[in-house]
Amino acid sequence: MKITLSTRTSQTLALTPQLQQAIRLLALSNLELRQELEQATLENPLLELEEVSEDEPAPLADPSEEDAERERDEAQAQALDSERASDDVLRPLDAPSDPQSLEDPTDSGPEAAEPPNHDELHLDNGDGLTEWGTGSGAGSGEDDGPEGQETSSEGLVEHLRGQIAGLKLSHRDRAWLEILVSSLDEDGYLRDDLEELAEGFASVFEESFGGSLEPEELLVGLRLLQSLDPVGVGARSVEECLLIQLGLLDEDPLIQETAKILITNHLDHLGSMPANSLAKACGLDREQVQAALDLIRRLEPRPASAFNTQQAQFLIPDVIVFREKSGRWAARLSQSALPKLHINPLYARLIREGAGDSSLAQKLQEARWMVKNIEQRSETILKVSQAIVAAQQTFFDLGPKAMRPLILRDIAEACELHESTVSRVTTQKFMLTPLGCYELKFFFSSHVGTDDGGAASATALKAQISDWIREEDARRPLSDQAIADRFGQQGVVIARRTVAKYREGLRIPSASLRKRS
Repeated sequence: MKITLSTRTSQTLALTPQLQQAIRLLALSNLELRQELEQATLENPLLELEEVSEDEPAPLADPSEEDAERERDEAQAQALDSERASDDVLRPLDAPSDPQSLEDPTDSGPEAAEPPNHDELHLDNGDGLTEWGTGSGAGSGEDDGPEGQETSSEGLVEHLRGQIAGLKLSHRDRAWLEILVSSLDEDGYLRDDLEELAEGFASVFEESFGGSLEPEELLVGLRLLQSLDPVGVGARSVEECLLIQLGLLDEDPLIQETAKILITNHLDHLGSMPANSLAKACGLDREQVQAALDLIRRLEPRPASAFNTQQAQFLIPDVIVFREKSGRWAARLSQSALPKLHINPLYARLIREGAGDSSLAQKLQEARWMVKNIEQRSETILKVSQAIVAAQQTFFDLGPKAMRPLILRDIAEACELHESTVSRVTTQKFMLTPLGCYELKFFFSSHVGTDDGGAASATALKAQISDWIREEDARRPLSDQAIADRFGQQGVVIARRTVAKYREGLRIPSASLRKRS
């Protein structure tokens, strides 16, 4: 083999540090990006953050050439020349700086009416037909400037201790009851064995009260705890919790006794066995069993759920959808989602004139990269969001049942972007609409074919399934095959197993479990 030298020309894509930073910023959520910007301002003294309210919109300016940017820097810094020291040195980094930005202040954003205000918008989390009790939340509200709210200002332990303070108890009983309260888990259950718990504090009782607790005292303390509010607290199992609550209800004694039998003997099967099977297993009438099941569903298996002190989680949308004067829906960036990032103009001018440390010149270049990449990120998000809104006009008019089939490739072609870029843009980015707050990925869904060669969105099919089941006769609920046949009559080709998958995704039980007498 002969070894020779040759030259050839080829094109390759080099991932420069600036490009790597742009890709990374594009994939961040607005919360993660806010943290990234705060960290950047700590590391780079030339960067400054300025909070922007929704009442004072500040549209992003178009990128400009470096020379024009430099001229703006000089023009904005001239007003400060009279205040500078005669030695022309840099001010200390903690000195107040001019909040003016290097960006073009010209308003290049669209002028449109403000979107309608909504006091509360909820994320769609399905029908919730399988939810049990009243302790689980139905959803969290979102708006453009939300404030956190606590579900309860008083914890479970403080609530119980307030009740214990009003009881006339001996010192031994009060001490034992305090130990039991401190041993409750977050759901209000007492998971520890009573004897093991008492054994761990045996030396304390010997020293303070002259003797360990007797078995009767252990049970007395447990019964006192279980008599407190909320009902069911201090139970050692789900079965005991439900039985405690059941015993305090003023219902038909026959229905209560049936419910007690179901809880005691068939608790593990209440969510999976239909009423007919449970009636046969218990040897009882089906209507009686069904009434008992309805009664059990009113009980709370987590008695301490109302004392969850975690703050509600809110989302700040990146994009807001509004109706234009022409009647079409459009999208605009939410100005309050992120603070405005700009470069201190005085520092920038001094660095260019060589008045400061030469190492700060690199900081100036990094700051310009960051500002430009943030602008490009916002422009890309807006471009993709506008394409989504343009493609889903019927959704905003008619709701989920009018959702059109949409895939990443459709938006990528409309925006002249790569599919991977669209995927990054739509991840953890949220859109506030009059129908609720949705992640951008919500508007992309699979589809099934129709008789005329078209396609129907999976989101629209799920909405239709939910409506049909909500309107069905409880005595003759629709089976998955019956729902598939209904779609067939409308020209939508869908298999029974696909209907079952969509129904399970909506958390809707099967027809046998939905059947009522």
